[in-house]
Amino acid sequence: MAVAAGLALAAGLAAVAMAHDEAPGPKLVHSEAGTNAWNAGKAPADWYAEIQRYHGHVGPWNVLGWRIGQAALREMKSEWGKHELEVVCYVPPQTPFTCLVDGLSVGTGNSQGRLDLRMAEVLTWEQSFVAVRRKDGKGGVLEFRPTAGYLGSIMGQPVEKLEALCQECAKMPEGKLFTMARVGK
Repeated sequence: MAVAAGLALAAGLAAVAMAHDEAPGPKLVHSEAGTNAWNAGKAPADWYAEIQRYHGHVGPWNVLGWRIGQAALREMKSEWGKHELEVVCYVPPQTPFTCLVDGLSVGTGNSQGRLDLRMAEVLTWEQSFVAVRRKDGKGGVLEFRPTAGYLGSIMGQPVEKLEALCQECAKMPEGKLFTMARVGK
């Protein structure tokens, strides 16, 4: 039931996004995709240090975002910093959940300032997910849902356990961290 509801939600989001793109009036102008002077950034050599620099500390939600970002690039056949993807992160509007957004930024090279990484609100952490689509429309929408088991294991942990939780997330098989489902073509 939850999978069907999630797929229906993702399909609805894709329809809303396409309808918005075709609506009359001013449009959101996203960063240009591809290899060009505006996309000269390089993927960080040390992703862990980059999360720490960018976010101020490293926690399991950041690392989960980085892992999802890396999977999104692979599955959507893109590269870090090419800005070929639009990423929407659905999380409750409070920490530590919003930390996922910064991990996604480090993982993909996308940013909120370039309008290719956005945050949307859900009511509970159990509803958290990430939707990704290519700007050229190829490949439909890819939905990443953190597994309930993994999210439950990182909730309410003391600060002293963060380092171990981060290392565990970095090494854990993707299937234990999140599921992937493609909606549309």
